[in-house]
Amino acid sequence: MFTSDKTIKWIENLAEQECLIQLGEKSSLDICSVKDEVLCTETSSFVRALFYHFEYLTKLFNARVEVPFLKIKVQSKEENFKSFTLSRNRISLTVTGNQPGAIQLQGVREDSGEMGVNSVIFSGLIEGRFETFDEVKWFFLDNPILPEQVARHYLTEFLQVSRSNHTH
Repeated sequence: MFTSDKTIKWIENLAEQECLIQLGEKSSLDICSVKDEVLCTETSSFVRALFYHFEYLTKLFNARVEVPFLKIKVQSKEENFKSFTLSRNRISLTVTGNQPGAIQLQGVREDSGEMGVNSVIFSGLIEGRFETFDEVKWFFLDNPILPEQVARHYLTEFLQVSRSNHTH
């Protein structure tokens, strides 16, 4: 039998609280703190799933394009998968899950002018919500989504805006 990370976190938190109740340091279970911990775990898990999808699709894409400026680079900023970035031709797509239940996607153009100001060219927000039996479901514009769908959509968007003017 396989038990998910969120269920393990849930029961560990309940066990900790139960011990504190037994010691008289707490009067009752705090389900909100359990939910907060689960939402943190779920956010990290969703960002990790996004990273794996983006990384895999990028490898497939890069294997089929010969020209170096068409290739996409993927970088994970941290071991704990709170964020990662795709980059090509001074355009980057950053996926960040710093807040529990919220994952931000943002496409940015690096401006090399005197001001050095980067401009946001697209962005999106994925939200985690508790559903039946406190399962976290992920939504984009009030529609339920899966990591693979998000990766496909945003990779396509990224390719459109990061296309270079190189012609050979």
